[in-house]
Amino acid sequence: MLFGQLTTVWKTVPWAEAVERHPFLDGPDLEFDGLFSEVPAHVLVHDGHLVVHGGAAVGCAVDDLSEREDVEVVHVIDGDLTVEGSLRFANAGHYPTLCVTGSVTAENLLCESECVLFVGGALRVDDLLVTDLYEGGLLSVEGPSSVGAWLQLESRETRTRLGGGAAGRAAEVRVLRLDGGAEAEAAAAVLLPEFFDGDRLDRGRLAAAAAAGRPLTRRRPSA
Repeated sequence: MLFGQLTTVWKTVPWAEAVERHPFLDGPDLEFDGLFSEVPAHVLVHDGHLVVHGGAAVGCAVDDLSEREDVEVVHVIDGDLTVEGSLRFANAGHYPTLCVTGSVTAENLLCESECVLFVGGALRVDDLLVTDLYEGGLLSVEGPSSVGAWLQLESRETRTRLGGGAAGRAAEVRVLRLDGGAEAEAAAAVLLPEFFDGDRLDRGRLAAAAAAGRPLTRRRPSA
């Protein structure tokens, strides 16, 4: 299942009913007529908060998919999502979407490729947020954001929005980029050296370490 590492308990809700209950589904951030071949007929909903122990990797780029599995599908967690470890969300070629009506909390959050993640509440990433999005990839957070360090790997402007003005508070969110000069040096000073091959970041090693629950930065968050 696309999001089976989070939960296997989803109920099918018709699209019109889901939009009435969750208006953000028909809002300006989630443009499904561009992401999907047609507007979804239904939404898969999990009612209540979720706590995931030990981290999770989700999305059509990381999950084993059945030939019959629908990748043009929207999953909604109607509550908070807490991941006690790293959450990696990566899509490739399709845009299966995850929406959380409440808050999302994780030690590390990796949003890759064509990941589409909408957070209606707050975002708290204790250690490292990595965004490496392209095409229609999206990370949209409505509530306030608390991020230890934010590593931006995009080569151009993408649809990444952290709510509560966090993206503009440089003193509170350390933004790291790998486009040369002092910014690349700052990233190397935060990330562990095992993720670099000379001056080049090995993104595969970073993702593998997150999946294994290993540290990503030189300073892990305090318990």
